[in-house]
Amino acid sequence: MRGFILTAFAVMLVVTSKINAEEGVAGLCLRESNQEHISQYRNRLAFRNQGGLMNGGVCWWHSRFLRNATYLAYFSPDKERPTTKYETKRIKKPGSKIPKRVNIYPKTHVRHIIKAIKKGKRAVEVPGFSNLSDFSHHYRGWIQKELENWQIEDGFIRQDWIDGLSGSSKVSAEKLAREMDKLYVRVGKGEVVYQKLQIPGIDAHAWLVIGMKKKDWGYIVNVVDSNYGSIRSHWYEYGDTQFSGYRGFVPYTEQTREERKLASVQKSFCKKNGYTMNRH
Repeated sequence: MRGFILTAFAVMLVVTSKINAEEGVAGLCLRESNQEHISQYRNRLAFRNQGGLMNGGVCWWHSRFLRNATYLAYFSPDKERPTTKYETKRIKKPGSKIPKRVNIYPKTHVRHIIKAIKKGKRAVEVPGFSNLSDFSHHYRGWIQKELENWQIEDGFIRQDWIDGLSGSSKVSAEKLAREMDKLYVRVGKGEVVYQKLQIPGIDAHAWLVIGMKKKDWGYIVNVVDSNYGSIRSHWYEYGDTQFSGYRGFVPYTEQTREERKLASVQKSFCKKNGYTMNRH
């Protein structure tokens, strides 16, 4: 019995030390890989794809926000948590006769952290939490609001919704094989790959590819799909002209420059703080 207790205690210490090692700057810079990091539930968003225009979801932006946080967010649980308090003032802008209601957010407001992660231009400290799951659970409403604003910005201002219509939901077996081979190379380099899934009609979903296994008959593709809480595995076999599921679809790799930028910012930040990164 004593041996069992000592063994259980030792296991607990190992698990605790691993979780603690994921905190702070070291957690961002010394992890095994971004792919392994995002594969852990505690390092993903605590809520699934929901809301959005006409309640059609925000999967594109849910996935991009998650990837941004994976590459750039680090957690400092010993510090004070961000506030959600703000002031509303009436401010008259030059040339306007009617004062406009404006929300004034203090520097410690969670909105600034969420926006910084969304922009993906710098490493972002998240105080008061140990991981993304806890943070996103606590500030779920604020994050969801930012994802929906991002959807509106891209959809109506940048017309990015057109990108979801750029491919076919079914292609030749040769073309899909080439794309899968190229995807395998990217994933093999450690990238967290963002893909749009062209579904029949005008629908397009999105997911993040975090791992692939090459088989004699094709590939097993491991993804983070914002419609599900766990890692999903999809099978591709040589000769396929589309993936099964979602009424049949073809995945298209997108936002590759964004991934390179995130990786560059992460690497530069870690180097500045005395860490050398040899992988994604």
